Formats: sequence, C-alpha cells, structure tokens
Amino acid sequence: MKTQAYVLFSLLAAVVLVCCPSTHAQSLTTEQIKQIEEIALAIASQHNANSEALLDGMTVSTRAVAISRNVRIECVLRVKKGLSSAELREFSDELRREILPNACQQNANNPAFDRGLYYTFTYINIYGEKLAEFDVDKETCGLQK
Repeated sequence: MKTQAYVLFSLLAAVVLVCCPSTHAQSLTTEQIKQIEEIALAIASQHNANSEALLDGMTVSTRAVAISRNVRIECVLRVKKGLSSAELREFSDELRREILPNACQQNANNPAFDRGLYYTFTYINIYGEKLAEFDVDKETCGLQK
C-alpha cells in the first residue's frame, strides 16, 4: 500500500505544478474552482489508468472518482470478515499513519490543495464491509502559511 500512496501523490504533484499557479486569495473565482475540479478529474483518471500497478497481495482493486474538488479513492482489500470495533480502529489508525505523512508531504506546496482540493480514502474488504474512511486535506495536514 505504500507504493500506492507514493504513486498517487507523485502523479498529483506533476499535475498540480503544471496546472495551478499559486495564489493566497481567500475566495476562489469560478474559473479557479473549475481548474481545481479539472485537476481532481485528472488525478482520478491517472489513478485509474495505473490501478493495476497499485495492486498487491492485499489490495484486490482500487479506483478513484472526482466529485467537485474531492478525489475519492476506494481500495478493496483482502481482509477477513467481521473485524471487531477495536480491530477496525487499529486498522484505520495504521492506515492513517501510513497515508497521511506521504500525502501531506506531497501536498505541502500544492496550490490546489491550498485552495480546497482534498482526498477521501475508503477501504472495504472483499465482503463489502467498510474498514476505514478518512479525508486528507490542508487542515488535516496542519499546513499553515
């Protein structure tokens, strides 16, 4: 799963550096919002194009969709059915410890991230049970300018 996060955020960095000049304006114009939405679509599309490379012994499938300024990434994992609340909490905490530092580092100088681009990571098992879901955004990363 570490490779998956690295590939995704490397792709994001490349897309954003080309598409999104920096600004510190508080409110966004319609054009800026549209630009960020286009970046989100490009990130989701690139994730899906590379989804086979992101699979491993635990990850059965992964797909991304863009909804406005949100990139939703769903991963289906080979994890046993019926985990307890404590096991789910532990699993979610471990995923966050793995994903957040990479995501925050990759987005530290990302103008689209500063303007409201964010990610939702959802993990389900092969039985359709939700294992974890969390957002990665500027606030989560604690980015202060």
